Amino acid sequence: MTKNPKTLAVLGILVLSLALAACATTRQTRSVETSGFLGDYSQLQEGEKGQAQLIYVNPNTKFSAYDAIMIDSVTLWEDSETSELSQEDQQMLTDFFYQALHEKLSKDFQVVDSPGPRVMRLRAAIIEAKGARVVMNSVTSIIPQFRLLSTLLGRATDTAPWVGKATAEVEITDSMTDVRLVAGVDQRTGTKALRSGLKTWSDVKTVFDYWAGRMATRLQELRTQA
Repeated sequence: MTKNPKTLAVLGILVLSLALAACATTRQTRSVETSGFLGDYSQLQEGEKGQAQLIYVNPNTKFSAYDAIMIDSVTLWEDSETSELSQEDQQMLTDFFYQALHEKLSKDFQVVDSPGPRVMRLRAAIIEAKGARVVMNSVTSIIPQFRLLSTLLGRATDTAPWVGKATAEVEITDSMTDVRLVAGVDQRTGTKALRSGLKTWSDVKTVFDYWAGRMATRLQELRTQA
């Protein structure tokens, strides 16, 4: 049976939409710089695929011994870019990262407000947060030629000029002894995938969600290891 050309066109659009939805909306940059937030970086090593760019996991920790976590308020580490953000944007960014961490981690851990046995403590800092240029985003998200140009420029300069970018440092310790259990430094940038949207902080928020989800998954993996 011959399909109507309009039906074929609709099917084609659906297939294309599904393919685009499968594309990653953020990617890890090629390098990252430390800020001083973590203090001691001597334990951190270059991460493997799927890990933070700099990572440390305490080999002597029995992660299955922990079933609760404290999440400190997220800090915005001041630099030449973040210092120019409005108070509203600073509050929005720290709140969003905290909410992402709380949402993802609370699926596997009880989130508590005070130290105790079987409790980990997480502290995180947003080291860099650059919003996308919304007007240029509107152009690159609509005109394929401009989107291709931004992708090519991104590969050459490590981040496309019209997308958002964020850097974070995170440390998890034993809440009673302050012994470091996990630490990481990572930087990710937008890729201009269509579903990332046209909002100024869309890419950055997507990065926060990615980090929170990846952290929750990795901690659960560590808990189930022998």
